[in-house]
Amino acid sequence: MKLENFLQVIEVYGADSARWPENLREDLEAFLSKNQSVRALLSEYSQLEQSLDKIAIPDFPGLETRVLNQALPLRQQSLTVKLISWLVPTEKFGANLWRSAIAACLPLVFGIVLGNYYSFGISSEVDEYDYWEDELAMIALTDISESEV
Repeated sequence: MKLENFLQVIEVYGADSARWPENLREDLEAFLSKNQSVRALLSEYSQLEQSLDKIAIPDFPGLETRVLNQALPLRQQSLTVKLISWLVPTEKFGANLWRSAIAACLPLVFGIVLGNYYSFGISSEVDEYDYWEDELAMIALTDISESEV
């Protein structure tokens, strides 16, 4: 038996040998009978327990009722629950209907933005011949004769 093991048993089970575990009791008592310093240490623990037993525990009237009646803190909601409660609000349903409409339009906006930035294999080459043909047609329709007033 080592001193550390003896101290651990005393700290856990107390200085009274009746509360020590049955399987360790004989070894602890043999270790106690062989060592004078351990007996002094056991005496100190015993005095400490006696002085702690003399301390009166204060009475807290109504403590259990106060603890049981206190409001619980709000629970943390997961991201999906927060998103669903944001999209489909329970209070002022008509006033908050715009949230659902905006959420429904997000894929449309995403598609428009994506379509503007990427061609996805569709080429949009400008044929300069068509451009000049349109310009000449516009010039033909205008009256460019010089008329004197």
